Amino acid sequence: MARTYCSHCQLPQSACLCAYVITQPCPLPMVIYQHPLEAKHAKSTVPLLRLALPDIQIKISEICTPPQPLTSGNWWLLYPGAQALNIDSTPVCPKDIGGLIVLDGTWRKTRRLLHLNPWLTQLPCLSFSQAPQGAYHIRKGPGGQALSTLESISYVLERLEPSFSSGPLQQLLSARVQQFSVRTPEN
Repeated sequence: MARTYCSHCQLPQSACLCAYVITQPCPLPMVIYQHPLEAKHAKSTVPLLRLALPDIQIKISEICTPPQPLTSGNWWLLYPGAQALNIDSTPVCPKDIGGLIVLDGTWRKTRRLLHLNPWLTQLPCLSFSQAPQGAYHIRKGPGGQALSTLESISYVLERLEPSFSSGPLQQLLSARVQQFSVRTPEN
């Protein structure tokens, strides 16, 4: 018998998250470039972002085209690096940041996206150093300390736009983590 899926969240009916979705506008333009292998991963947080922040753009490809120029401010890449502006230690003028570009995938896959799309390395970069510990325990990053894409975006949006509430995103993520944490009894 085939599984039935929710027409809104696209998850199996038994894992539907629609009751936990609170949509809100994204306070600035955002494009997520997602590695194709990450798009197929059941534990990706980008589908949750799509539900909660419906005005974000998601592009799935290894070869990415630059987004349209902004009417004000510049596109910034959310990615750590020596030249990245750390929003936790340096004052940021939100007017300079017209929009965010976020890479989604494992660290290895995001480095591949950077390598295949050299235009990304020409963008000013944002990073952070004082985000709270990640709650997305169902996936691990290097050293176990990495945040999910949803957690990273949530933190940065709240830092850039204090009126943005990350609570609805965190609650949605918590509901998803709970689904994966439920274990079947051993026989």
